[in-house]
Amino acid sequence: MSKSAQRRIEKKEQEVIEQLHGDFEPWTKSRQARYHSDSCNKSWSRLEKYHNDGERMYKDFGLTPMHKALAKESRKSQRYGMEDAHPVYRYPSAYLDALIHIDDAEKWALEDGRTDDPIIAEQPRPRRKVLEWLARPENGHVLDAMGDGGTDLHAHSEPGEGKTSLANMIGGVRMPEVNNETVLWYLTLDELECLPLAPFMTVAVPAGVEIEVEAKPRDHRLPDVEIDLTDVFRDTISYDSPRDLMQQIVPGGLYAVLPDPLFRGCEKLTTATYTPAREAEEPAEVTPLRDNIFAMVTTRAKDDEFLHPTTAIIDEAGDLLPLNPEADENDTNRKVKEYPKVYGKARKKNFSALVLSHSVARIDEGVREKERWFVTMPNTPAPSSTLSGIGKVPIKSDYAMRLSKGEAVVWRNQHFCEISWPNPYRRYEFRGEVSIRYPTREVALDAL
Repeated sequence: MSKSAQRRIEKKEQEVIEQLHGDFEPWTKSRQARYHSDSCNKSWSRLEKYHNDGERMYKDFGLTPMHKALAKESRKSQRYGMEDAHPVYRYPSAYLDALIHIDDAEKWALEDGRTDDPIIAEQPRPRRKVLEWLARPENGHVLDAMGDGGTDLHAHSEPGEGKTSLANMIGGVRMPEVNNETVLWYLTLDELECLPLAPFMTVAVPAGVEIEVEAKPRDHRLPDVEIDLTDVFRDTISYDSPRDLMQQIVPGGLYAVLPDPLFRGCEKLTTATYTPAREAEEPAEVTPLRDNIFAMVTTRAKDDEFLHPTTAIIDEAGDLLPLNPEADENDTNRKVKEYPKVYGKARKKNFSALVLSHSVARIDEGVREKERWFVTMPNTPAPSSTLSGIGKVPIKSDYAMRLSKGEAVVWRNQHFCEISWPNPYRRYEFRGEVSIRYPTREVALDAL
């Protein structure tokens, strides 16, 4: 190849890099960003004067502050009557109980009107404003509906109906705003669905594992380019076990968690089989990377390394928690059947899950019995109440057929409400995919 041709390629590669840097310029001024930066002395308490990511993110994503949206509904109810208020406000058990996370001590202070109590007054401003709203007498029915511990939302639809958009906006933006929540988005290597959050996100990378990241433009005139994770995400940390990860995360942090192909620490946590590709004798023995999630949830339930309210985002749940799981070489049946018990313990310790699937009916029955809130996306039939484990479905099967992108109906038992959110996907200059590979694992798989 001539030098001039090589220079043209390098110029095009640089163009792709510049597009990524422009689209995903990191937000580095928050408490979480400073803590994970190389220059920080890793003293969380010394960074108390800096804002949290949740105090800023909702502005960048075009969301009205939650406390203002709630106050508007209070005023409407007082002026025109409860029947004219939004169902989100009229039936708080349908959605607000899943969104606003409070513990017993906070609820006690709010019921007593002690908003000057440090447990309320020292919260980040967006959360404090929501808690103060809960303490107002006219909102007593909302406070009464609030439960202690973690919650869950199970969003279901076929591809393309907005599940990942919901996960980004409700899980990735609203949860940090309203609860100063720590978010753990468990990634697959297929698609980086959390890219809208990347400027605020830390990637948790399995220590010592070879990783290749490539930007693949759709524009045929631009080349595929090998990039670093920090060309897209704000920063990285490395971990060598699920417990190690729990020891490194901080309140209010957003983390994209890459699975460990070596499954270090997973067997001890779950007492189930995990076989890396390099140790397998045949393809059926290789444990799917997604099985890391079982160990991640287990450490949050048992190890008590991190008890701050935490939301996990779990995509493709039908693959992780299938109906009628097999008793195979990887103990899939054992892992799936134990999951509801482990999740129940984690939920008591302020752990929540936002689960995405193609069909509620394809999820294990025991898992469905532990779930309490469901989100039906546009053009998606609601499940029948005859489906075991989901209770009474308060909407008709075709209810969501009239909804548009960026809308959904949330329901639980007797009540339901519609919610909406703006499109989280900015007008990226870059068009294409960002893919992640584990080359050493691929070589081991090819050798089987």
